[in-house]
Amino acid sequence: MDKTGMKVMEIYKHSREKRTNFKEIKIMISGYGAVAKELVRLLSKQNNWAETYGATFLLTGIIGSEGMIYEENGIDLSQLLQCEKGSAGLRSYSKTKGIPVTSACLNGDVLIECSPTDIQTGGPALGYIMEAIQDNMNVVSVSKGALVHSFASIMAAAEERQVQIKYSGATAAALPTLDIGEMSLAGSTVTKVEGILNGTSNFILTAMQKELVSYEQALSIAKEKGIAESNPALDVEGTDSACKLLLIANKIFCAQYTLQHVQVEGITQLTRSTMIEIEGQEQKMKLLCTAERTGNSVSMKVRPVSINQDHPLYHVEGVEKGITFYTEEMGRICCTGGASSPKGAAAAALKDLINLYRSH
Repeated sequence: MDKTGMKVMEIYKHSREKRTNFKEIKIMISGYGAVAKELVRLLSKQNNWAETYGATFLLTGIIGSEGMIYEENGIDLSQLLQCEKGSAGLRSYSKTKGIPVTSACLNGDVLIECSPTDIQTGGPALGYIMEAIQDNMNVVSVSKGALVHSFASIMAAAEERQVQIKYSGATAAALPTLDIGEMSLAGSTVTKVEGILNGTSNFILTAMQKELVSYEQALSIAKEKGIAESNPALDVEGTDSACKLLLIANKIFCAQYTLQHVQVEGITQLTRSTMIEIEGQEQKMKLLCTAERTGNSVSMKVRPVSINQDHPLYHVEGVEKGITFYTEEMGRICCTGGASSPKGAAAAALKDLINLYRSH
């Protein structure tokens, strides 16, 4: 082997030796619904993460609506996965392991926030996030409510305490919206962002157009398939899309707008005759989210828009989502797909968690 080859081998060996000096990250989860349980399932599959990412993760505590389970040396994930989700599952685990369900108290390196979304008050999530920041914990948020309600306050507190906030799971879950905007387009000038950010509304619109059924019929189909909630107002009225657009725009355009700055129109008023007309024109109706910079301000809209075949989001159908970034330097960048499921959201949270600590 020549000197160059020996040098390369020496560098490779040194790199592998450095990767053995990993840090064990202690994490806590607030909220134990479907997404949190899927996250536990993903964490239970850790394999060679120390070598691959330079870190491993130890789940020490989970906070539910009725209290917290905590084990300093790590929760038994295989045992926990045999229990149901929610507080009932936490009670069952505590009984099996002989540990108490205690009052919530954060203690660790990072909080993964999975509480139900409450955009009116921020809900319990806001308290957990602010407490984590004050305790110098990084935060990975799947829940949108606290960020939508108190974005500026959360970011100011995080900057003061020098901790990081990541929230891919709150901005279209498995679809890598923030990753593209922050990492892949670093140094570029983003002028506009367009997205289809809600899988439920997109499924309903796809069903209306393909089957030529009414809005009510399409919604019924979505409910039967478990795609739409029993009360789908946040999805069909455009609120969920507006929340995601707001968080994306604030990050990409370095802004601190609130939900009141987003013009929102849902899909409930669309009729079967409208869909027939659009189909005849070879167009598709989408609940399109748009954030566009004009001078020093950003305009944000969520509204049903008929788009032509040359639009990059034309083929985004069913529960899939998509996002397009328009830049001065790199042109138009589009990404579509992403699982609309608890597992997809959990995977987004895991990705954020790994990216926080992979430098170790």
